[in-house]
Amino acid sequence: MSRIIRLATVAAVLLAAPAMAQNIVIQPRLGNAPGPKGDIRINVGMSFFVVAPTDDSEPAVKAQEQARRVIYESAARECEVLRSAIASDCRLESINISVNRQYGNQIPQGFNVSGNFTFHVTLK
Repeated sequence: MSRIIRLATVAAVLLAAPAMAQNIVIQPRLGNAPGPKGDIRINVGMSFFVVAPTDDSEPAVKAQEQARRVIYESAARECEVLRSAIASDCRLESINISVNRQYGNQIPQGFNVSGNFTFHVTLK
């Protein structure tokens, strides 16, 4: 009987030792965690349709340029909106623009335009 108790004690010590030696460290994910001042990233998307020729003519090229200009100007104004609502500081980090031709018999010819902006914002 004492041999069984000794074996059980040795087994308990051997099984518990690895558990006592483990160190569990939880670190915040630096890429997504807010900074010390409440820094966050904000993504904004917009899309619209421009009726225009879909060929490679000068009016088609100008329509695409004007559509991209609208996206750029909207991105530039968005920091003003963020500052008036939630941000003490705002910085535009990236812009992604997509212009796709849309043509056919059932819909007007033109371009689908979409833009996505990413801002780095410090909360008020």
